[in-house]
Amino acid sequence: MKNIKIDISLREIISKLPHKFIEILTNKKGVKLLDTALPDVKDKRADLVVELEDNTIFHLEVQSENDKFMAWRMLEYYFLIKQKYKNYKIYQMVLFVGDKKLNIQNKIKEDKISFEYDLKDIRDINCVDLLNSKDLEDKILAVLCKIESEDKYINSIIDEILKLDEKERKDYIKKLFSLSRYRANINKKLIKSIKERVMPITIDLQNDPYYKEGIQAGIQKGIQKGIQTAMKQSIKGVYLIEKDPKKIAKILNIDENFVIETLKEIE
Repeated sequence: MKNIKIDISLREIISKLPHKFIEILTNKKGVKLLDTALPDVKDKRADLVVELEDNTIFHLEVQSENDKFMAWRMLEYYFLIKQKYKNYKIYQMVLFVGDKKLNIQNKIKEDKISFEYDLKDIRDINCVDLLNSKDLEDKILAVLCKIESEDKYINSIIDEILKLDEKERKDYIKKLFSLSRYRANINKKLIKSIKERVMPITIDLQNDPYYKEGIQAGIQKGIQKGIQTAMKQSIKGVYLIEKDPKKIAKILNIDENFVIETLKEIE
């Protein structure tokens, strides 16, 4: 499954038609964005559909997780796009942006079906090309590539964002912050830089849904740890009058293996 929350930010950025990004992926220039809503009984929307300079259509899906059904999903997209743009040749690609090792099948050969699409890991893209682009969307996408100097990149991109008016500044900072979550090390440095240089003017992370999600996850983790500690104390207390782990588990209505592991701490 896709990470929907983060993919929304990716979709917003690529929907601005970052020219250098499209050129790097296809070796052609994108000339026109096409409608990504596809004909179906349900609302199905591609991540990006672009008409290229040679009158072919480029369909891009951005993927953050390894999906064993990706090839079948791309075949479905091909069919739906072909329905809508019958006279165009279609070129498809899945761009992997996750932190894990890429492990996605890009072809189907089954029965009488033969289907294939291109597969690329964004870390294989030279981020220098994106950083030299005139489009800010290209430069933000560079956060997902393999960056040689992370500090230099962060300072450079924030310098550029700070030149924008207040409304655009907030929008691009949130998108940059969102995409950087794919790259934990950069994300930490970015948060520090945002707090120091941008936060007082543009963005309140405490109102950011991703920030809130992280806080809630931390609280939940703390609660679980507290419950576990309390249960261990209960086990040790019952052990003073009952030595049998099975009976202790029954008394406290908890897993016997957890009781056994806890009692090892006493020995």
